[in-house]
Amino acid sequence: MRTLKLSLILLTLLLLTLSAQDEKQEGREFFEPELRVEDTDRVVDELREEVRQIQNEMDRMRTQMREYDDLSAPRIRKEIKRLINFPEEISEIILKNGTVVQGKIISEDIDKIVVQTNIGTLSIVQENIKELKPFDNLHADVIIDGDFEDQRHSDRRVFIGRVKNIGIRRADFVRVSFRLHNRRTSILAHDSSFVEGETYNFYSGVVSESSLSPGESSDFRVEVEMPDGVDTKSISYVTYKVLFDEYN
Repeated sequence: MRTLKLSLILLTLLLLTLSAQDEKQEGREFFEPELRVEDTDRVVDELREEVRQIQNEMDRMRTQMREYDDLSAPRIRKEIKRLINFPEEISEIILKNGTVVQGKIISEDIDKIVVQTNIGTLSIVQENIKELKPFDNLHADVIIDGDFEDQRHSDRRVFIGRVKNIGIRRADFVRVSFRLHNRRTSILAHDSSFVEGETYNFYSGVVSESSLSPGESSDFRVEVEMPDGVDTKSISYVTYKVLFDEYN
């Protein structure tokens, strides 16, 4: 029995010794690693070069993206504008009674045509139509043709001249407006007058006696009376404007 106890003690001491040697061995490997990095400066330089190359590649991709946006945006805007400004086929319909209707024909049959105009939808009987032709939906441009006469009176100023439509569309209700200003640019008096133009009958029944077809001219006369208490000597300068309307 005593011999057995002694053997157990010796075995325990042997195991403790082996365990201490293993822990020492493990500690030496942890604190004194065998792996060594040689030429660390070269490795750092290589890593920096790789980072620089990656940054350059990212900058190149950003530049390409900006160029793509710059090229695609105008094309998209142009396409949207083309869709918005898609030209409609405007027709000019001359009736047997001299009335002229301008608009888009939305339906047509043997008895009548339906036209969409600025004032609404109109139905026109075919037998009342004298002529139907395409209409170039552009603009009029009415200007004062040459110099105008400025007659000065004690109580008024009278302006006489001539206007001309240099555009390629008819101008309706053409009138000329004059304003009299003092030195402080304030308006002392103003007035306007319609020109003696062509007579034009609209389908709605309205008649314009001051229309100008493209290339046509007409005379005007505008009298601007001075308000009570305002002397004509206080007038410093004169401004004018040619006004007109356009109807399809």
